[in-house]
Amino acid sequence: MGRPSLTPEEWQRHLLPLPHEIRFGARVCLPPGEVGLRLRDGAGPVEHQAAAELEALFVRQAGCRPQGTSFEILLGVIDAQGQVDGLAVAGADRLQQLPNRGQAYVIAPVEGRGLVLGGGGPEGVYYAALTLVQLLGPMLEPEELTLPLVEVVDWPEMEERGLWNFPDPAAWIPWLASLKLNYGKMADTRLQPVARGGPNRALIDTGLLAAARRRAFNYLPYILHLNFLHDLGLFAAYPELAGVGDSALAGRYAAHKQGNQHRVPCASQPVLVQLLAEWLADLAGQGAGEVSCWLSERPAQCGCPRCSAVGQFVLEARAFVAAWRQVQATFPALRIRLFLSTTTVEGDHQILAETPAEVKIERCCATALERVVCTPRDLFANPLLDHWAAKGRWLASYDVPLTVNAAVDTPEFKLPESSAHRVRDYLRQLRGRGYCGAYGMMAWAALAREICGYNIHALAEWAWNPGGRTEEEFALAWATRQGHEDPEAFAAWAVLVGQLEFDLYDADFPICYSWGKAVEMVRQHQRPVLGAGMFRYVAEVADFDRKREACARAADLAARWADPLPARETAVLASYIELAASLFHLADCIALGAYGEREQQLLLRRLIGELQRAGEANTAAIRAWRGALGPEPWHARVHDAIAATQRTVAEICRYAEERYLYLLEGRA
Repeated sequence: MGRPSLTPEEWQRHLLPLPHEIRFGARVCLPPGEVGLRLRDGAGPVEHQAAAELEALFVRQAGCRPQGTSFEILLGVIDAQGQVDGLAVAGADRLQQLPNRGQAYVIAPVEGRGLVLGGGGPEGVYYAALTLVQLLGPMLEPEELTLPLVEVVDWPEMEERGLWNFPDPAAWIPWLASLKLNYGKMADTRLQPVARGGPNRALIDTGLLAAARRRAFNYLPYILHLNFLHDLGLFAAYPELAGVGDSALAGRYAAHKQGNQHRVPCASQPVLVQLLAEWLADLAGQGAGEVSCWLSERPAQCGCPRCSAVGQFVLEARAFVAAWRQVQATFPALRIRLFLSTTTVEGDHQILAETPAEVKIERCCATALERVVCTPRDLFANPLLDHWAAKGRWLASYDVPLTVNAAVDTPEFKLPESSAHRVRDYLRQLRGRGYCGAYGMMAWAALAREICGYNIHALAEWAWNPGGRTEEEFALAWATRQGHEDPEAFAAWAVLVGQLEFDLYDADFPICYSWGKAVEMVRQHQRPVLGAGMFRYVAEVADFDRKREACARAADLAARWADPLPARETAVLASYIELAASLFHLADCIALGAYGEREQQLLLRRLIGELQRAGEANTAAIRAWRGALGPEPWHARVHDAIAATQRTVAEICRYAEERYLYLLEGRA
């Protein structure tokens, strides 16, 4: 009766993230209706949600509720005596010494007749229940449940783990929480238009906020970058708050291409504090326990004598802190965090030195500022922030590389990337630097889960347990949980593709096309340097062939599966590698001046043709990949990627043809 039992190794493939410590003991086989579920007396909303997750699994897969008496699952926060409802919990003493102990948990057998799920806090109970849901899922059927009597001690290494933005929060929050991710920016925080004299209002979905909390998920409202408040009529209502002079213009990201220049406020004006306090108080009154407060996004400086004497970002940080202190008189439990300016470090040293220690610090879009070239993989370091993190200051980064662009101000492209290697590397470095929060960013909503789901799982895996699985083991677990037709082959594919995409996208592709770097390299007759810049992970010319061969092996694996997306992704990757090789050889030829003889110009013409064909293959591969996801309209960022290749190839080829093919027929 039922399915064949699983080995411990097979069972662990259904767990994601992998617990730090898990030991499988005996197994219990019984009808699902004989299993009972009990909460400790006085259980709170998060514990009730934990029980609801388990109950939903039984209803969904066995068609019954866990109300039996033969085998009991007891859930609850462990008390000071190491007990749950008077029952001593094995391993409970460990939780006091673990990182993030409120989220830590134990699962322990109870004399062969039950399991106890004990948490260091309500969040730990919830995560214990999620682990048990994953363990029970593969072997729960209407007639029979095979239940492993496991001993688990587990905790997250990073206190907060999550995403900058995601579509449909009502659907995404339960999914993210099921992976033990616990943070998301409340993108639908709605600051109302500014009215002079106030009170100024902010609207949030309080029902969704409460639902997220029940899942131990911090769905955090925010106050928008101060240089964007003009969109709310700030300067119309308070003309005196308009930053003075052109130095007050913060500009725009290159990826945004056009639009408002976003004037910063005159942050020395006392009315700014009052305005911020009104928003903070309104959010706190709706149940927000914490608010993220965003400084102006880009370098700018109000030119008035008061602001220019101190500094824009220092004054903005002071305004937020002063507003928070004012609101604490009514809402003493309210906390804030400061979101530092994204593309400048100006004023950070003073902000960190003078801001109260209980104010958390967030940062994003900083990989270009923090990258330190190193072999075999680049390092990320910010001596100032890392110094404060080492001293125990709470810091978080939004730069976990979920998408192809992790080294740009704003992610420009919507392209496939399944590089768990890249995610793991960044998370391990971030944890080593002492950071407490790790988030990823997507610059688009449509098909976000389909495109970024693999890397979101990688974030969940290694932000929780960075020393657990290898990349191949992670891929095997992911494929198993997804019901992949050949998990072992998928893992082999993911290892090949993950390393190649790490090389490609951390070496400035395809940004070097969009920002004109490749074109300028050719025009300036700069010789391409192996091991540097856009060829950072090509140590010798033969590496191009090695990468081609690895792509070919990945393509052979992907061709076996009904799902077309891995094959389409491999083709996009292969086309970028071919483009890089063609660009290298053509640029090197021009930089060396090897075009003075007819034979040299024939070679140059051949190299031009290779670059043109590589460009055509790249744009065709991108279209085929996106087409496999669905028909037009496609997001502009897909078309941006296509246009970047087309423009780069056309400009380089035209430059070479017009200047250096003068000895060939049909050329001037």
